Amino acid sequence: MLDIAQKYEDQLKLLFANITFDERFMFLSGASYRDVYRVSDSTWGQHEFVSIYKNEIIGYFKYTINRDSYYANNLQIVNFTCKPNIIFSKDLKQCLTNIFEKYKFRKLSYCCFIGNPIEKSYDKMTIKHGGRIVGIEKEASRLLDGNFYDCKLYEILKKDYKK
Repeated sequence: MLDIAQKYEDQLKLLFANITFDERFMFLSGASYRDVYRVSDSTWGQHEFVSIYKNEIIGYFKYTINRDSYYANNLQIVNFTCKPNIIFSKDLKQCLTNIFEKYKFRKLSYCCFIGNPIEKSYDKMTIKHGGRIVGIEKEASRLLDGNFYDCKLYEILKKDYKK
C-alpha cells in the first residue's frame, strides 16, 4: 500500500540510518556522504511516499517538483528489503501513475548510476512506460566507495506514458 511518508518519519529515520554504510545502497544518494533523513514539511517542492506491507515499510519513493515547468524530477526509489516484491512493484507503478494522472505533471526525469545492480530494471521500467534514455553524464558523482560514477539520465513524458 502506498502512503504518505510524513506519517512514518521516525521509522524512516531508522531505516535510512541502518543503510548509511551498506554497500547495497551505495548508489542511493549520489554522494560520498549521507545526511540524517528528515521528511519534507511541505509537498510544494517534493513528494515522498512509502510502500507498506504487513504494517512494515518495505520501500520509499521521492521526487522533487519543478513548479515553473511543472515536471517531476530526481525520482528516488528505495527497496529496503533488497528483494523483489510484488507489493513494492505495484506501489512503484502507482507512484508513476499518480505523477502523470493524479498530479498531472507533464514530465518525469531521473537518473541511475552505471554499475548499480538495478540499472537494467530502470532501463526496462523506462521503456515499458514510454520513456527514453536521454544520455550519460560522465563521472557525475563520487559515491561512498570514493570512486566517480557515470550517471544514466532518463525521462518519461506524460503524452508518452503507458500504463
